Amino acid sequence: MARQPVIGIALAAGRGTRMRSRDPKVLFLLGGLPLLAHPLRALALAGADRAVVVTGHQAERVETVTRKELGETFPVSFARQDPPRGTGDAVACALRAIEEKDGTLLIVNGDLPLLEAKTLALFLEAHRKTNAAMTFLSLVREDPAGYGRLRVAGDRVLEVIEDADADAEAKKITTVNGGLYAVELAALRPALDEWCRSEDARIARGDPGPSEIYFPPIIGPIAAAGGSVRHHELAAADVDQLQQVNDRRELSVAGNRLRARLVEEHQLAGVTVVDPEQTWIECDVVIGSDTLIHPGTIIRRGVVVGEQCEIGPHAHLREGTVLADDVKIGNYVEVKKTRIGRGTRAKHLTYLGNGVIGERVNIGAGTVLANYDGVRKSTTEIGDDVFIGSGTIIIAPARIGAGAKTGAGAVVKRGSDIPPGETVVGVPARSLANRALPPSPGNPATS
Repeated sequence: MARQPVIGIALAAGRGTRMRSRDPKVLFLLGGLPLLAHPLRALALAGADRAVVVTGHQAERVETVTRKELGETFPVSFARQDPPRGTGDAVACALRAIEEKDGTLLIVNGDLPLLEAKTLALFLEAHRKTNAAMTFLSLVREDPAGYGRLRVAGDRVLEVIEDADADAEAKKITTVNGGLYAVELAALRPALDEWCRSEDARIARGDPGPSEIYFPPIIGPIAAAGGSVRHHELAAADVDQLQQVNDRRELSVAGNRLRARLVEEHQLAGVTVVDPEQTWIECDVVIGSDTLIHPGTIIRRGVVVGEQCEIGPHAHLREGTVLADDVKIGNYVEVKKTRIGRGTRAKHLTYLGNGVIGERVNIGAGTVLANYDGVRKSTTEIGDDVFIGSGTIIIAPARIGAGAKTGAGAVVKRGSDIPPGETVVGVPARSLANRALPPSPGNPATS
């Protein structure tokens, strides 16, 4: 029997008004990725074949950014919900973008940056094992206020009671709806159509006021048609994966949890992080074993660091940075879009932008690769075994040959091509061999 497709649905149509921002909530960055990209990646890694994202507020912008972030790694299409009328209506919008008649839907919120692929994979497996038409991801809360309650018998769901509708008895229920669903397309289509046309849904929709058509009541028509509705309980240790981001306070809380998770992954892979709470490492960072990360270091998304390197304290490695093995980047050094060869040192107060730096290079304190002229960014090339004196400014594009040296405070002009082994000093930098030295103690003037 052919495998049925698994299609993710990510709900991302809301305005996110509590963020108090002109920007869509799902595009706020966490770990270097937009919020929405996190659950979409989890869906991809959990085995979804593709995903439909339901957009609404600033839909074109959300869609453009999502396509850019996911690229060709995970097929994503979009369905628009306008105006936003709740999760039931959002899923109905998504269904109009799905041609398949059979398959499994994994429905998630677009603001779950901590959701892990392994959790979704286990959820999908549990759903399939029971041959359920629909499965809720549930959790147990000592204080269930704010959550929809699940009235259950074993792993079967008998009723969903929204928090606003819960009476005193229902409020005692501690098994609650986690807001993630696995549901079979064949069961969902007729049930959702029936629910959205029902008198209860019309009342919920409101006329003419604002409204929401909830998705959880879909269990009524599914069960009436003979489908089983189950729940899969999330382990207590994993509950923080369901933390939504609704305001900037929650954004920082989620950011700290993601940072701790990413740092721990690197530690377990053989990286020494002296103070995890003062170290920020974003997603998609590669760090080799036996590398040492000092406090205050920030390593942005996509940076690659080799083995036996030493970074920080208070270093900033930005996008496009690639460090070979045994590189040392020290105090208050910023590196951006630069490749640095094995054994190179840049230990103090330096900016290295848009560079290609060879092996065993010494970068003196206060060095600046001046890569931007106000219009374009250009590249500086530095060969192997070069010595860059303290306070050197190199105005790109420029090339410094292998074994060359710059004196302290030298300014290497734009377009310079310093030959291998040459020593240059001064402002602008000129070859020491062609420059008369001024009188100084121990260096008598020449005539």
